[in-house]
Amino acid sequence: MVDDAAFDADLVRRARAARAAGDDEHARRLAAELWGRYESRARIASRRVARGAEVDEVFGNLQLRFVLWVYNRDQEPRHMGGLISQMATWAYGDVQRAEARQPVTVEEIDRTPYEDGALDLVLDRDEIARLVPVLTDRERVVVERMLEDAPDAEVAAELGVEPNNLHQIRWRAMNRLRAAAEQAESGT
Repeated sequence: MVDDAAFDADLVRRARAARAAGDDEHARRLAAELWGRYESRARIASRRVARGAEVDEVFGNLQLRFVLWVYNRDQEPRHMGGLISQMATWAYGDVQRAEARQPVTVEEIDRTPYEDGALDLVLDRDEIARLVPVLTDRERVVVERMLEDAPDAEVAAELGVEPNNLHQIRWRAMNRLRAAAEQAESGT
């Protein structure tokens, strides 16, 4: 069985090499293949950060950011799901600024999660499964449903809480997971 992270890293390396060699068509095909692997996750991430007509705009901006990242960044993809989620947040910011007629700076487009440490605390699914016992029952349900990419409205209804309360529960759960991961990493 092929390791997804290794396969993704190989696609990125090959796309960058093709682009550097001037073979833009081959680079586009490789970037499109990588995008195809994460398109449904990108659509879900777009729905998480935006509502209504903005979802398609965020999705389009996210795709642009993703392709630019594939072509221009030196970093290997480590957590593609986390990268997609972070890029969706930035793409939503792009849409909001466009609506307010505020220009997006080159520095904002060129920034990646790896540069500002946004993904340093991203945990893989195995690590989350190992740390789940530190969570309350409600927090556990929220994290499990989040990993299943369940819509917030569905999870809130399942727990019998308002969406704002769901965000608070998720925030507390993620903080507990981060603290438990840091504690496990430091060995205390």
